[in-house]
Amino acid sequence: MRDAMLHRGPDGAGVHLDGNVGLAHRRLAIIDLSENGHQPFSTPDGRFHMTYNGEVFNFLELRRELEKEGHRFCSESDTEVLFHLYVRYGEAALEKLNGMFAFAIWDNQEKRLFLARDRMGVKPLYYAIQDQTFFFASEPKAIITGGVSPELNEDGFSELLLFKYIAGEATIFKNINRLLPGHCMTLTDGRLNIRRWWDLPGKIQSNREQLPRDPFQWFEETFYSSVQYRTISDVPVGVMLSGGLDSSSIAAALHHNGNKNLASFTVTFDDQRYNEGPLAQKVAEVFGLNFHSVQLEGQDLLDHLEEASWYHDEPLVHQNDAQMLALARHAKQYVTVLLSGEGGDELMGGYFRYKPLRHYAILQTLSPLVRLLNHLPSGGIVNRFDKLSRYFEDSRLSSLLLFNASNLYPADLKQMGIRVAPEQFEYRNKVLDEAIQLYPKEPSRQAMYLDLFTHMSSVLDRNDRMTMGASIECRVPFLDYRLLEMIPALPSDFLLKGKKGKYLLFNSVGQKLPAEVRTFKKLGFSVPWERYMRSNPAFLDYINKFEKNEIFQMPLFEKLPAKKIKKAFLDQNPVGETIIRQLFMLSIWKDSYFGKLNHVSSPMGIPGA
Repeated sequence: MRDAMLHRGPDGAGVHLDGNVGLAHRRLAIIDLSENGHQPFSTPDGRFHMTYNGEVFNFLELRRELEKEGHRFCSESDTEVLFHLYVRYGEAALEKLNGMFAFAIWDNQEKRLFLARDRMGVKPLYYAIQDQTFFFASEPKAIITGGVSPELNEDGFSELLLFKYIAGEATIFKNINRLLPGHCMTLTDGRLNIRRWWDLPGKIQSNREQLPRDPFQWFEETFYSSVQYRTISDVPVGVMLSGGLDSSSIAAALHHNGNKNLASFTVTFDDQRYNEGPLAQKVAEVFGLNFHSVQLEGQDLLDHLEEASWYHDEPLVHQNDAQMLALARHAKQYVTVLLSGEGGDELMGGYFRYKPLRHYAILQTLSPLVRLLNHLPSGGIVNRFDKLSRYFEDSRLSSLLLFNASNLYPADLKQMGIRVAPEQFEYRNKVLDEAIQLYPKEPSRQAMYLDLFTHMSSVLDRNDRMTMGASIECRVPFLDYRLLEMIPALPSDFLLKGKKGKYLLFNSVGQKLPAEVRTFKKLGFSVPWERYMRSNPAFLDYINKFEKNEIFQMPLFEKLPAKKIKKAFLDQNPVGETIIRQLFMLSIWKDSYFGKLNHVSSPMGIPGA
């Protein structure tokens, strides 16, 4: 199980066995590169044993507190600080942590296993129960290697089509679950207890009573602090850089904090509509970063898609996974830690899709005009009028919120012969109910809150798998808990005011950015898939044989009219293009993932065994 995840930790390996309990660890050395950082960690008396993935960024402050109480340390690692903190405070230690983490601690005296995951789930944690055995790991492939059946979760197929991601505890595998972000679990005497340790709604309600006097100054100072924390490392640190506001703000913060000569990495495209390379290079020059670019085309793109499918474990969601994997592999030549701008859009209202919800009653009245405008040339890479016209085919606000982040809607699937009830997406509806209680008359804020625990989870999964696939740790400054707990408490004008949203960011750190960045039209790491699928020989072969694909023998997908979808794609119908691309991602995942799984599941096939 451990060595099935060699990519997550090539710098060392350890195992602790005690009767029917086993803990294992693969190490990616970031802080304290000596053998003192070796895991699993154990107390001298043999009572507690821990295996841990992630970073506690405020570990130096926590260590000083523990030393005042008499704790003594034998390493310089944050791992040992976390361990002592749990021994001292138990589960209450979680509230003290500023970091990203997934860890397990076995208490040999109480015969209790404790597992926890960070507030937003930056670090993954999966578990399964089979044959009276409890399995857990950072990736499903390790659990499957341990003997758990990789039977597919057919109940999640409709969610895959509409959202490209199965949210909540469920995964693509019927027998494997996620531990939700901000949750912990205890296993004692065969009984499993899961609880939510981070109560974001409660934090938001409390912070509404104690808002900062100057939110712009507060944000700037807190963001600079967050970025500073995330540069703490004993190995080189770099930044994933685009021409966008979020990653450029990280570059500005690095410059403000005095970080010099760090490396930056950008994905470029031949298609200039998608290419942010020149703008990213400008940002790098302004803030003193070393600029590196990566481009992925032709057969290399297909090869990286297949490898990305293996690292991701589930079907690719964002369709830029291959590019991120290529970027991370290139970056590994220079750094072991990358900073990413993920989280800024969901947290501060950066997506265009939030704007219609601010004025949805007016837009519904104007829906005939929206349908008319849909037929005009869009001038961009996304026809927003097409999405709006399809979006308003279901006038129920709850549906508009639930499918706000989707490119496909139930009405689209209905045309293809598949009926989907919004009520069947239990976890998404549960988060939406929470959002409605927090923001009873603000649909745009409800959608933003929903995205934090659904769309954001898919983004963080991609970031973790593609960077760790190249043995790189990805840190996310916008998801510091201080920002997460205060920004959602601010009035909407601090976030959604103005043409582009992110009013808070634009009018604080954003003022330090080049004018070209502040006025640039958002791309959001888009990839020219319509060109790839119409010109790349490998993808053309997939299109030509589309009707014969094995996907159409699977439940739900067998109902899809393959010929109709193919014709819609060839006619450049947006629905046809979206469905065929999603089915392609599912198909390439199924073929490459299970082909590799059959190899590594045998003892002789496990890398490093």
